[in-house]
Amino acid sequence: MNEVNLFLTNSGEWLSNKDLFEALIALGANDCNVLYIHSSINFGIPNPNLKRKELLSAILDCIKELKVKTICMPTFTFSFCNGNDYNPQTSASRMGALNEFFRKQDGVLRSMDPLMSVALLGEDTDLVHGIGHNSCGANSTFDKLRHRDSVKFLFLGPKIGDCLTYMHYLEWLYSLDYRYERTFIGKVINDNVEKVEEYTLFVRYNGVIPNNGSYIYEQRMYDQGKARILPFGNASISIVDLDSATSEYKKCLDINPYFFVDFHNNIFVKDKTFRLFSEMVAM
Repeated sequence: MNEVNLFLTNSGEWLSNKDLFEALIALGANDCNVLYIHSSINFGIPNPNLKRKELLSAILDCIKELKVKTICMPTFTFSFCNGNDYNPQTSASRMGALNEFFRKQDGVLRSMDPLMSVALLGEDTDLVHGIGHNSCGANSTFDKLRHRDSVKFLFLGPKIGDCLTYMHYLEWLYSLDYRYERTFIGKVINDNVEKVEEYTLFVRYNGVIPNNGSYIYEQRMYDQGKARILPFGNASISIVDLDSATSEYKKCLDINPYFFVDFHNNIFVKDKTFRLFSEMVAM
């Protein structure tokens, strides 16, 4: 790997692709069968001598160099929630520059889910094939991941508490009563064939508000050694394995079934009012 400077930090330090790779190895990102990556590339000022494609390619090369059997990245669009058609070849991801760059690479597959699609490179292609119509439920990519061995979630920039979408699958798995299954209808376009499809998302009732529970959950995992974090430039890189994320989530629910949410005016009303905006994420 030829060393290339990627980011200039607030302290005036350059971070290279070699630094990134060494951080990933130190966190054990190479020691798994499936690596599921959330990203928000905010480690510093991008090297102005690199084109955007060159920067993203250098980051992706570091990830590939880990030699993990299967790499996954969320490429959610929530297309039907926003009244849009979904085309796995052309619908842009709303999950950050790296994830969008990844889905366009040769050999990358993308699931047909018009709400919470996943892009995949590697061996375990069943994770994106034959996906069910419940985005956080039975036979979803998350459901399949839970039945795999050696799965890790990697966070390049964001905190675990910011965006561990797997938590929404666990809400469905444990039948938490502040969410309900809502069906969305729209067109899926694949290989120039259009089909009207129905997909279900496990959404919050109106007036249910996320609190800081996800960050308490994150810190509990650090304190117990279940998750790891390394400062990296202006941000950090974190990692947690799926089994640890699952078991600690259940412990939080055992403390309080509403550990992760509050209610408007402290009153829980099962209000299914659902307002669509010009661009929204329904979770």
